[in-house]
Amino acid sequence: MTTAQRIIQLRSKKNWTQKEFAKHVNINVSVMNRIESGERPIKGDELTAIADTLQVTTDYLLDREVSSSKASDHENEFIKSIQEKMPNADRMFRDLASLTPEQMQDVYDYLLFKMSRRKD
Repeated sequence: MTTAQRIIQLRSKKNWTQKEFAKHVNINVSVMNRIESGERPIKGDELTAIADTLQVTTDYLLDREVSSSKASDHENEFIKSIQEKMPNADRMFRDLASLTPEQMQDVYDYLLFKMSRRKD
């Protein structure tokens, strides 16, 4: 399936006409028509706007999704490396999971601050 076909399929699922969709994405309807017909390549900012509006990733639209097994392997390696560095990681993650989204953002902001001040 081409990028244009994916866009049309996702737009149709939302029951949007091409004109409605173009308005949501803030693209001229004639440009959207040419994109969906495959006559015109999509610019980067347009691709991002289309993906955001359709609530998918740009990789999905471009058919570049990472296979779930590769992603799973990467996640397992990441978790294993944390557990090796921090034996109490399970407890830490349970504690983090109990935080509100705002509290998690505060923790993340603090981590970014600490990482910016660390000496290499």
